[in-house]
Amino acid sequence: MYKLPPLGKFLNPVIGINHNFENDDPEAFYSNKVMKGVDDKVEIIFDERKVPHIFTKSDADLYYAQGYATASLRLWQMDFLSYVSAGRLSEVFGESMLTQDRKQRRMGMLSAAKKSLRLIESDPETLKFLNAYTKGVNAFIQQLAYKDYPFEYKFFDYAPEPWTNLKSVLIMKHMGNVLSGYEEDISMTKLYMALGREDFLKLYPDYNNHIKSIEQDQVADTKELNYDRVQDYLKDGFMDADGVLPKSNYNPKLGSNNWVVSGKKTKSGFPILCNDVHLNLSLPSLWIDMQLVSDHINVYGVTLPGIPSIIIGFNKDLAWGVTNGAVDVKDWYKLKISNNYKKYEFDGKMVDFKYEVEEIKIKGKESFHDTVRYTIHGPVVTDNQFKDAPELANYALKWGLLSPSNELKSFMLLNKAKNKQDFLAAIKNFTCPVQNFIFSTKTGDIGIIHQGKIAKKWVGQGRFVLDGTRKDHLYSSYIAQDSLPQLYNPKSNVIFSANQHPTKKMKYSYTNGYYSEVRANRISKLLESGDQFDIAKMKAMQLDNVNAFAAEALSALAPIIRNKVDKTPYAKEFEAFVKWDGNYNASSTEAELFELFWKNVKENTWDELKRYPFYLNPPDNYVLLDMILNDPGNKYFDKQGTAAVETASDIVYYSFINAIASRKAGDKLKPWSMFNTINIMHPTDIRSLGRYDIPMPGHSDAINALSKNWGASWRMIVEFGEDGPHSYGIYPGGQSGNIGSTYYDNYVNTWIKGGYYKLNFYLSKKEAKKILRLSGNE
Repeated sequence: MYKLPPLGKFLNPVIGINHNFENDDPEAFYSNKVMKGVDDKVEIIFDERKVPHIFTKSDADLYYAQGYATASLRLWQMDFLSYVSAGRLSEVFGESMLTQDRKQRRMGMLSAAKKSLRLIESDPETLKFLNAYTKGVNAFIQQLAYKDYPFEYKFFDYAPEPWTNLKSVLIMKHMGNVLSGYEEDISMTKLYMALGREDFLKLYPDYNNHIKSIEQDQVADTKELNYDRVQDYLKDGFMDADGVLPKSNYNPKLGSNNWVVSGKKTKSGFPILCNDVHLNLSLPSLWIDMQLVSDHINVYGVTLPGIPSIIIGFNKDLAWGVTNGAVDVKDWYKLKISNNYKKYEFDGKMVDFKYEVEEIKIKGKESFHDTVRYTIHGPVVTDNQFKDAPELANYALKWGLLSPSNELKSFMLLNKAKNKQDFLAAIKNFTCPVQNFIFSTKTGDIGIIHQGKIAKKWVGQGRFVLDGTRKDHLYSSYIAQDSLPQLYNPKSNVIFSANQHPTKKMKYSYTNGYYSEVRANRISKLLESGDQFDIAKMKAMQLDNVNAFAAEALSALAPIIRNKVDKTPYAKEFEAFVKWDGNYNASSTEAELFELFWKNVKENTWDELKRYPFYLNPPDNYVLLDMILNDPGNKYFDKQGTAAVETASDIVYYSFINAIASRKAGDKLKPWSMFNTINIMHPTDIRSLGRYDIPMPGHSDAINALSKNWGASWRMIVEFGEDGPHSYGIYPGGQSGNIGSTYYDNYVNTWIKGGYYKLNFYLSKKEAKKILRLSGNE
């Protein structure tokens, strides 16, 4: 994929790659320089971790300085993300990335960013600060010579281009894509039609009894919902012939944990807020931390390089965090298109497509011009001219991310919010992706809201492919802000979210998503049973390695296995196994055995589903556990290809025996960390620029959620006190994007060990200078 750069310049000892290793200190960019383009004096003070603390008088100067400081630390990364989002990778890597770029354009990413920018431009204050940020980035770029270019520009042989407001919006859209791009409409539609309504809803129910909802409802709405409108159109002939569906590139496990406890359950009497954000792990890190201080703002936290303001953080009055709402906001409509591909049918009429011609520049070649068709629903991603995803041919995409929005305003207002009213006024501007915003205040208030633009839908609408010819399939109204799922100062004194169902009942509208209940259940148990919480207990919670489902399942299924295993050679191993508490710590040898066992249970139960080429994901683990315990004679336990008629007990027993047997006799059992190795990857996947095969504890369903390429990309704990907020945080990376810098990956080893850094929040520039001078870091 990669070609060698011009070696003369690249290896030049003065201006080439050597310079990237010599320039180790991010403060070098500030030495003896007067920042031009600001109205008043700006000071940027670095602490011992090279976190910039920016002090200005005006907010405009603050965002200008933030742009400058961020570019000095992460210019290539933020620029590259804008290329990814806009569908411009062919400009850097050549024709090999053309398909990827076409897909991005056809999904509407660049078009949506432009529409959102026009909305932002109608808001004078947001535009003023975004303009200032862009000017700050460009001030840094303009004083660079080739020798100062980040390594990647030299290696891939291109130069930084001027920053634009559009690039910042594109990065917001990119993150929205990561968090809302998952969908399984086609697979679910075909499974519904193949299995029939009754079987489908048993295997893929909307609600179950294991939900610990955000709103803390007492009873789940487990009655079968009315799917009559789905039955009306999901009939023979609606879908095309069965075809093999590719696995989605999106990870439904991406999500996060957050929780807050009121002062009534803490040692200090002040609330404590925690947030750990589960995203792809990368070097440079997704996040960069900094403090922003003006006459109107004093905020600390992390942001995405390229975005003005702090995304997750705190000020002296309020702390906030986010998790993914996991709502499906990406819906596909099947179209009927005319033979000449100029019209589509809608509401009994043939309607003209609207067209946008996308110019995709290609390194070393002429530009490629791609014509994208747009419908009343949204863009047609796959058609007769682009067949990268044939299963989506002639479908239109309706996606909340494609609607104009101004999320920047939410974060700019959050940065200076002081109370619940300020918090709600800020986040009402946030529309997509749906997020769980949690907060605490120094006065003791705690709360959460399931925030976003959530459509009002009839039961099943959007879970399955919709009929693009029908007007009644096109939703246009949304849940009112004050009716979104939310909770404030509950009697339990705890609030939490971990990508679970926001509510146990269909109170406001039908919503579906890729919810996950296991982490939320564990968090709920630890918070509700605990008391006298402090920072140390919260750190231990964020690093908790227990898979609550594994512990529950093993306890429930142990009697079934014991009835048959007592007189076998495996009885002793079984008795040791059932004492396991579900802890996926680094040294656990039982964790791998459970993974093998439960994998066997799933494969032996759902073997009937595998015959469908459109089957992608098995039913939820809780669905299977409940079926084993409450319906052991269900037809799905009868294994295909055997003469016997198996029941749940047969499946459970033989799954355990086969798991034991799959371990070679005499081998020493291996610790879990040997199986759970993770990668922290460079965006270009150049191996030498990342950290690979790191043995770790944790599990995708543990609070310490870790898997191959994703995990806790930022951990934060904030406790208010009489003298201000006390805070700790960590991310697996470093402040600098320069591969030759000490600060490129200097946090990684601390993160691996479960360590934290104290976050240096200063109430004033005077305090910052005094403390840093005393510590020798000014």
